[in-house]
Amino acid sequence: MISKLLNMVYLIALLVCVIFLIRTVKDDRAAVVPTVNANGTTTIEVPRIEVSASETKKFAADKFEMGFSLEIRGKDKEAVFKRISERRSVIFENVKSLDIPQSDVEQNSVDIRKEWTYRNNKRELVGYVATQSFVITVNRKIDAAALVQALSPEPDVEIRRTSAGLKDENAVQSKVIKAVGEKARNKAKEYAEGVGASLGRVLQINGEGGGVYYRPIRLRTNGLMMAKSAMMDGAAEAAMPDESAIADSVEVSASVRVTFELK
Repeated sequence: MISKLLNMVYLIALLVCVIFLIRTVKDDRAAVVPTVNANGTTTIEVPRIEVSASETKKFAADKFEMGFSLEIRGKDKEAVFKRISERRSVIFENVKSLDIPQSDVEQNSVDIRKEWTYRNNKRELVGYVATQSFVITVNRKIDAAALVQALSPEPDVEIRRTSAGLKDENAVQSKVIKAVGEKARNKAKEYAEGVGASLGRVLQINGEGGGVYYRPIRLRTNGLMMAKSAMMDGAAEAAMPDESAIADSVEVSASVRVTFELK
């Protein structure tokens, strides 16, 4: 009697195990899809979903770069070189008056070239042109505007450009990359929940484009013309620096394409 009872218990247990194995196999078959390749091999395809996302954020600029250039013309080479040295000191005097460290001023070497003209099919030397370029970096927008205002009246100084930037681009871009990654996951999660599934592991991720976008403002107006305009307003020296001409923000963007496993 006990033997028959034990046999029945074993039979029931075996039946339960078989049912469990059948269900497990069915679940596994639902989770993966075998694909037979042309060479006869079999590839297991995992159910997946691929999403793309992009993110762009604006950040307040904390670095401002300004490009200036000096240009001196004359018939005597030595006089031209001496003159550009004198005019260069004007730039450094204004930099010092605004408490800008001289280490934040980059300058290239003085370039002197000959100017020629042609008369009666004969080349004649007109004179010499000396040029020198500067890039000055400050941390505040008001300082950038003040330096532009100070150097605008100088007849030999030309303002090439001003641009807003970021001191720590990597840290700022890292924030945007994390934000776009979270955006992609939320997007994939919504798709998955819409079909009654859930997200599994990340199968593939690709960063697409993105970067830091500056907005340089190019001011190619000669300083003398700007000075005359300011004097016509009667406020060439007394006016507060005009910050509106200086960009104050930087756009940082990131894009991503992510493939998630579906459960």
